[in-house]
Amino acid sequence: MPVSMDEVIRSLPAESQAKVLARSEELIEEYLTLQELRKTLNLTQEAMADLLSIRQANISKVEKRADMRISTLRSYLEAMGGTLELIARVPGHGPVRLEGLGDLGSGRLR
Repeated sequence: MPVSMDEVIRSLPAESQAKVLARSEELIEEYLTLQELRKTLNLTQEAMADLLSIRQANISKVEKRADMRISTLRSYLEAMGGTLELIARVPGHGPVRLEGLGDLGSGRLR
């Protein structure tokens, strides 16, 4: 008979359960969408639009995009008070932080 993941976790010692829960929360935080990130910061689309001096409809479009310019993503994150770091990972080498990509300085979403 199949066993659910919840049952497996409940069968672990309390310390192990806590570690599993903590790690799952870390992973969930790593994979937020832009919309979820904005909502986590208690920002509305209207507030983001004001921060970026653009229309709310443009915020909606940005949040739905699967592909965008790095400068657009950087501007969006900076408007929330965040930063964007790009890390390249290549087999046989350590992580490399890429600098200067998307630094247009316009502060506008495209």
